[in-house]
Amino acid sequence: MKTSYYRRGYVLEKDMMEQLEEKGFYVIRSAGSHRLCDLIAIPNKAMMNNKPLCIQCKKTSKPNQLPKISRKELEALKMLEKNYNIRVLLALRYRMKGRWITELITVDEYLNKKSRG
Repeated sequence: MKTSYYRRGYVLEKDMMEQLEEKGFYVIRSAGSHRLCDLIAIPNKAMMNNKPLCIQCKKTSKPNQLPKISRKELEALKMLEKNYNIRVLLALRYRMKGRWITELITVDEYLNKKSRG
């Protein structure tokens, strides 16, 4: 069971890497590090106004529920963004109304979704 759980996380990370690389980012995956950033995406020269991205990937197979992220982790992600010249995003994968949804959102957007749901 754990293997499939970690496999889903790996698949989400690889999918996000591919999407970001297609947009021109250089992407580093911090596999198994248990750090706040699963992916670090560095913009290329043509994206001069973009900041590097710190991306935390979260998934759940529970239907009609956003992936759970602790208040402590969300606060740590917000502090990371505040203390460094980066943009923090959450890559979420979950089932909603019978279909899989994958999205890249900010911590504040996640909190807004949680408060509405």
